[in-house]
Amino acid sequence: MKNFCIAIFLSLLLLFPYMVMAENFDVEDFFLDNGLQVVVVKNSKAPIVKQMLFYKVGAVDENKGKGGIAHLLEHLMFRGTKKVKGQEFNRILERNGADSNAFTAQDVTAYHQFMDISRLELAMFLEADRMQNLAINDSDFITERDIVYQERKQRIDNNPAAKFFEKVRHALWQNHPYANPITGYDDEIVNLSKQDAINFYKQYYAPNNAVLVLAGDIDVAIAKKMAEKYYGKLTPVFLPKKEFEKLPDNYKAKIEMELPNVKMGRFVKMVAVPSFVQDTKMAYALEVLGEYLSGDKNSPLYQKMVIKDKAALGVSAYYDGLSRSYGMFVISVVPKVKLDSSFENIVNKGWNFALASLTEKELENVKRKMLIDLIYLKDNPESLAKTVGWMIATGLKLDDLQKYSENINNVSLKDIKSAADYLWNDAPSAVGILYPEGEHK
Repeated sequence: MKNFCIAIFLSLLLLFPYMVMAENFDVEDFFLDNGLQVVVVKNSKAPIVKQMLFYKVGAVDENKGKGGIAHLLEHLMFRGTKKVKGQEFNRILERNGADSNAFTAQDVTAYHQFMDISRLELAMFLEADRMQNLAINDSDFITERDIVYQERKQRIDNNPAAKFFEKVRHALWQNHPYANPITGYDDEIVNLSKQDAINFYKQYYAPNNAVLVLAGDIDVAIAKKMAEKYYGKLTPVFLPKKEFEKLPDNYKAKIEMELPNVKMGRFVKMVAVPSFVQDTKMAYALEVLGEYLSGDKNSPLYQKMVIKDKAALGVSAYYDGLSRSYGMFVISVVPKVKLDSSFENIVNKGWNFALASLTEKELENVKRKMLIDLIYLKDNPESLAKTVGWMIATGLKLDDLQKYSENINNVSLKDIKSAADYLWNDAPSAVGILYPEGEHK
């Protein structure tokens, strides 16, 4: 009887993630009259809240020759408004125990605060105020432009690996705006003007181009009242539809580089694949494939290339499908053997081994792990706010979040094999090889 009970318990334990994920996220959304979408993610375990404001604008929206303006504007947003002067935005929040920050990406720009629920109204006032009342003076503009320029130098120009990845990315995306680095290029940054920043701000920073996410100890009724009070009077703008360059199938590029001060080589393969908004079914297959191949020591790529063949010191793979245009699948390897142009064959063998090793049982294990991770996500207001906001800002709906576990469960072995075949053989791709200094012939 005891053994029977243990068997039942273990069976229930294996089913637990699927059972839990049958429960929906406690998420609701609504729109203000000016077009602002507000998403409320309720979690009352602690009296805290995360406010994230996502603008549907990033480096892909920059005009030719104006690279870096989205990132520069993010910096300038902390330089004061007509009501909140200078750098008081962060100082006020810090005095009230709140953390505040921002980031710029290819498709979105986001501003966020994490605080006690009693300070949410203050944070909403401050965030709404700088949506349309930003005051940029000449001195602040020059200061922040210099900071952005130095960030470019430190993160890219003085970092051979980052410079290499930027070159490979550009080779993949060609004329598509995803080829634009978020930092912009040196010559672009130094030629940006204050008027460029003002124009970009007025064109894209508006309620109908934003998603406000409130995650934590707040309900929808209170959120509606507060959002209407602070964001409701802001003016919408006209937003032209963004058209993206279409990449040709079977496009292949290869970049080989040798850079000073590189002690360890790199191999990377970047592939343009469908995003969630382009092909939902394939995107979920790629999501599961990315999890299966990801770079922990139990992954088949690691086992084949690092443990068995001893050809690499490390290998990783991931899929990024939350984007307004294409998604991207990336495999990155730190070689152990001497690097040459034939190293791609070693990666191909690792890829084929990994796919051949994927069984129905292994697929179920991968999906179970993904659903367990989702359970933890539900209990983390900060991470959940970022995930939900990014999904909505790149074109998905709340229904996609609610059906995430169902869609993951529906991914079949056949779906993954089909997606993997397209990814490896037909999708636009770029291979990059970075040689250690003095080793490229």
